[in-house]
Amino acid sequence: MKFRIGSSLLLLSVATVVAGDSPSSAKDALGPRAYLPSAKEAFTPSPKSAKDAKDILLPPLSRSRWVLGAGLSLRNIGAIDFKTGVTNLTIPMLYQAGNTPVPGIGAPTGLTPRIYNDGFVRPDTRSPTIGRTTDFGYQNAATQVTGNSLSYHATGGERRDVLRTTSSAATGWSDDRDWEPAPYLKLSHLTDLGNGWSTGPAIHFNFTSMEGSRNGLNTILGREQLDIYDVAVTDVYDPSGLILPLGNFIGAPNIPNSPLLPAVPASRTLTPTLRSSDVAQWSDSITESLDVKAWGLSVGAEAVYQAHNKFYATIGAGFALNVTDWEAKRSDRVLQQINNGPPTQISSRSARNIGSSILWGFYLQSAAGYQVTKEFSVEANLRYDLTEELSGKVSNSSFEVDLSGFSVGLGGNYTFW
Repeated sequence: MKFRIGSSLLLLSVATVVAGDSPSSAKDALGPRAYLPSAKEAFTPSPKSAKDAKDILLPPLSRSRWVLGAGLSLRNIGAIDFKTGVTNLTIPMLYQAGNTPVPGIGAPTGLTPRIYNDGFVRPDTRSPTIGRTTDFGYQNAATQVTGNSLSYHATGGERRDVLRTTSSAATGWSDDRDWEPAPYLKLSHLTDLGNGWSTGPAIHFNFTSMEGSRNGLNTILGREQLDIYDVAVTDVYDPSGLILPLGNFIGAPNIPNSPLLPAVPASRTLTPTLRSSDVAQWSDSITESLDVKAWGLSVGAEAVYQAHNKFYATIGAGFALNVTDWEAKRSDRVLQQINNGPPTQISSRSARNIGSSILWGFYLQSAAGYQVTKEFSVEANLRYDLTEELSGKVSNSSFEVDLSGFSVGLGGNYTFW
């Protein structure tokens, strides 16, 4: 009987609570007050609790996203430093020095017939013994005989003098960096961190090409001057103690009681007179060019902050790998100019070298964008690359290219989950 009464009171209390009534007797029967949700509260959550529940029920993948971007940037690179070596081409020798003696008078020493423009002196049979001869003659004593000297004159000699100078020195040229078009692609995977922040890895790809050239470079100079002289000779004989006939005189060999003139001149004087002068000049003209194509692959991380509006900001950094293909050319010519006439090419040579290089570096990038739709956004970015220098050679020249520099770009992004 007691069991039934107790059971009936317990069931009545539970039914009263479920029905929404809360008699004090039922509460007292259950002990200290405890919260029991109603049927409506159990199945109809409040708005705040619904948002929390949604966040809790979303799968983890819904808190990350992929961002694919593309655009065009201008990359400030391409500072070229070319060191131009001396050409392998040579300067010819155009002129030859020479000396043509005055004909007919022989050497200034020795017993030999000497025929002048205004007379002659020939040894006779007595000349080997006493060194004198009677076989001589002259045309005009008034002009040829002066005191104790008898002068003879001859022409027809020639002298060629060549003055040659050459110089060589390496040279070089440089091109300042320029803004080159650089299209790019990027892919990042961002994970929400809360409070507007998201972060994740990023991959960037870009392409740049640049070129530079210079012509008219000079490494050698040459000059030759040919001076041609007409050479005249004055031979002076010593007739001391002789009485020479006035006017003109024609002697004969071995004449008794005739004046005996020394058979060898006492002195000889050469008088050159410039006839002509020719000048040849040489110089080289070198043309050099360099064409570089660079593919850049960057791997790093970036962080994005977006407040409760459509504007956002990004910052990222990482490693960069630049693969470059380059082609360098050099063309050498030697030009010759005679007496300030038009220059003509007398020799030439060309060289070409191609190569590839892998250059490591780092990058730092920032961007500001606007979220147009949930999937699409546009952004402007600024980036700085610090990269190893590219170097190479072609013929006798070497070069270095600085690939470090700033980039500014504009592009669009597509976001997907």
